[in-house]
Amino acid sequence: MMLLRTLVLERNGQDAPVNGALLCGFAVGQIASNFLVYSLDEEVEPGSSRVYIAALRKKLERYFLGGVESKDDLQVAMHVFKQILTLAASGAKPGGVTEPQVPYHFVDLKGCKLPPARPEDHHSVIIKKALVMKVITLGVSAPTLPAIESPSLIVPSIRFSSQMSSVPKVASLPEPERVPAHEHSVEEVHQVSAQTSSSFVQVAPVLPREPDAAAQPRLPASGGDSALFEVDSTLTNLARVAQELTQQKLAAIEREAALEQWQARLQQEQNQLDEKAHELERRAVQLQEQSQAVSHRTEMLTVMTSQVSGLRQSLRSVLLELDQALDR
Repeated sequence: MMLLRTLVLERNGQDAPVNGALLCGFAVGQIASNFLVYSLDEEVEPGSSRVYIAALRKKLERYFLGGVESKDDLQVAMHVFKQILTLAASGAKPGGVTEPQVPYHFVDLKGCKLPPARPEDHHSVIIKKALVMKVITLGVSAPTLPAIESPSLIVPSIRFSSQMSSVPKVASLPEPERVPAHEHSVEEVHQVSAQTSSSFVQVAPVLPREPDAAAQPRLPASGGDSALFEVDSTLTNLARVAQELTQQKLAAIEREAALEQWQARLQQEQNQLDEKAHELERRAVQLQEQSQAVSHRTEMLTVMTSQVSGLRQSLRSVLLELDQALDR
């Protein structure tokens, strides 16, 4: 028996969270985005069920769920989901079909911790109810790869719960029922073959709606001061962090400017050292030339000295002969 993976969902007008069945998760490389599809077992009409598509972002082994903000990304996600539905309806093995129109891969979500989410933030699609289990089976049996890592910092959205104190709630008017609007035919978003479209897809995604005042969580009268205190404390902390970051940035700019000045000074000193080295090289050449000239003169003096010594010896011989001649 297959064990279904579930995720926790918070719905407007319901105090307790509900569990949704995870159909599949897939990643689209061309837009560097991950998506997650789940169901609340809502039967819109006989034989049809509503499923939800959410944006799944990953950062440092943490996962975040949110709405698909870009219409272009939503169209790509819907197109890939249709490819998955076509594959699930055909019963073909994963990887056995030809090159898909939009390349994608199923995401390995085993062991990952998914945060609570709100269906009101996500886009809904109506499909044939028989396809729900087929998509789950396909997602479990298909080869998976890790989710695409988000390159930017992800800041989770902050929601204030209406369950802030044990004091009884103040009586209020009942909330109006939120009915999804702006549903159109899926064929207006992407065309599929008549055989495929007649077997599963009926309705296009629900565009995100601006929350109305009646749907906003109400704070009990006795907890208002506490909520305001938490908001004020959060804003104060954020302001302090922003001020610290600004000071750090200014300090980094000052250090960078000082570093540039030191580099300029070092370059100037290096230039001076290079000039002195060239001057020393010129002096060394001059000294070598002078040394060679002195050596040449020394050799000449040595030759002349030997010549003078020979002359002296010859002169002595002449004088000796002269003295002998005079004595006779």
